[in-house]
Amino acid sequence: MRARQSAGKAGEPLPTVFPQLDKAGIYIRRGQMTIVAAGPGVGKSAFSTTVAVKAEVPTLYFSADSDAFTQYTRVAAMLNEIEVWKVEKDLEQGMSVHYDTQINNLDHLRWEFSPNPTIDDVNEEIEAFGYQFGCWPQLIVIDNIKNIWTDNADDNGKYSEIIDYLHSLQRTTGAAVVALHHLTGEYDDGIKPAPMSALLGKISKIPEMILTLHKAGSVDYGDMQLNVSPVKNRGGKADPSGAWFITLPADLEVMRIG
Repeated sequence: MRARQSAGKAGEPLPTVFPQLDKAGIYIRRGQMTIVAAGPGVGKSAFSTTVAVKAEVPTLYFSADSDAFTQYTRVAAMLNEIEVWKVEKDLEQGMSVHYDTQINNLDHLRWEFSPNPTIDDVNEEIEAFGYQFGCWPQLIVIDNIKNIWTDNADDNGKYSEIIDYLHSLQRTTGAAVVALHHLTGEYDDGIKPAPMSALLGKISKIPEMILTLHKAGSVDYGDMQLNVSPVKNRGGKADPSGAWFITLPADLEVMRIG
């Protein structure tokens, strides 16, 4: 009882972002680690950015994989429900005031854009967040694991080192840690369910939840879907094969998921 009470909000789900996932018992929880894995361009960054924007909890987003311009246009498109290319066109014409105001109003969200941060860099940014705001982030997004730099030349050893650090981080801060990761080459096209064994490196033992993503349908026909497979879920239903998935309607041109 003392241990549970001292844990504070650890284990509590973040506010609902995707009701379809909540209904299936899939929760991103404080004090736990969630891995979101998919091939390139499938939508893992769009998924995590949607969580970061819409959960509205103190958030620190390490966007090593995408630069500031890319994230700006994605968030602006999401907030206005317009295509990313239209935001880019407005920026080219100097029409950014409206977007600037909206994005500045997301005062719960802070970004770090170093392309290859070290573990020490990540730690310093989190400590700086704590000093500035008087609290730890409730959500920490690592986008993505492969971009974190370590001295370890072996990929499996590198990934294990990063996961061990993130495991310590979630316990220390009580934050929901969401780390994005890649899959083996067979699943890079993102058109079929990916099992837990498809994750790069041997990292599946520590995270409390692992979600793999794949796409179905087409933007051209207006029936695009982002399918979320809970291949590991310590607190609920899961299927390591990836064959069971929850379907979210998606339009990544306007950064809409769910």
